[in-house]
Amino acid sequence: MAQQGPPPRRPARLPASGWPDEPAPRRRPADYGGHDQDVDEALDEDLPPWAGLSVSPTRPPRRGQQPPGSRDAQQPPADHADDDDDARPRAVPRTRREIATRARKARRKILTWGAVAIGAAVVAAGAWYSFSPKPPAPRHSDFVTTYQPGDFRKVPNACQVVPATTLNQYLPGTRARVVSASLGSTRTESQCTWTLDAKPLYRVLEVTAQAYAPSLLATGNGSATFSAIDSYRATLRGLTSPPKATHLPQAAVAKLRGLGDSAFSALQVIRAGGDTTDLVTLVVRDHNALVTVVFQGLDHSHHGGYGPVSVGQLRAGTVVAARQVLAGLS
Repeated sequence: MAQQGPPPRRPARLPASGWPDEPAPRRRPADYGGHDQDVDEALDEDLPPWAGLSVSPTRPPRRGQQPPGSRDAQQPPADHADDDDDARPRAVPRTRREIATRARKARRKILTWGAVAIGAAVVAAGAWYSFSPKPPAPRHSDFVTTYQPGDFRKVPNACQVVPATTLNQYLPGTRARVVSASLGSTRTESQCTWTLDAKPLYRVLEVTAQAYAPSLLATGNGSATFSAIDSYRATLRGLTSPPKATHLPQAAVAKLRGLGDSAFSALQVIRAGGDTTDLVTLVVRDHNALVTVVFQGLDHSHHGGYGPVSVGQLRAGTVVAARQVLAGLS
């Protein structure tokens, strides 16, 4: 029997599936009909590529990929990258309305949390102010809250305390009387005004009396007397340095003796619209009471008929009226 050789050579081309077939199992020498030694020598020869021993195992292809060895698989990697980018789904651009809505929601969220933070800060500050320890309020050791001996608790009626004889002397003729609605109805305040308009005389006399009470706003120890002192000084400053809105000139001030605890007289010459008016102001303080007498006369009128006036007579009238009010204090 003739000795058989190795099986026929397989084609080197891959099958249509793209994957190499599994190598044929190695046969025993008896299957070839020859001796084992000859078969062993044949097996020791270099095997062809189709035998499968030189093919490394590969993983199955993913979906959408070509199997190994195909024509597409031999293309450069750059082409595969382009294919992947084309196959990847692209993001849909947002519309203007969506962008505006998203921005509005973001602003609303910022404002909401900002308001919450501010509210929390206010609550925390209020709690700290309410419950934190506070230093004791300083108190003046000599602070006075009640009337002291010698203080006046009421003033006389200004319209009644100045007698008719005084009015006839300094305002002769038919006079008009005006009672202040704000200062004429209390026990501690009173004001009355008399006006004479009879050519060639034009006179206006105003008398005010006020008794002050202890006050936390007063200087010194806060007593009623210090309250009257503060008002006395404020009136003096208003005459020596009048506010610009009043358009009044600075007054010439002179201190007077023999009237209360302190007194001064001030003269202002007012020129407006061609008229000249002399204005005398007398302020007297007695303990916690303040008496103010204002007497003015028209010295010159641009359209004639009024004046002249005596400044000395105006000053004398203020002193007489002030003494009469001081005598009625109690």
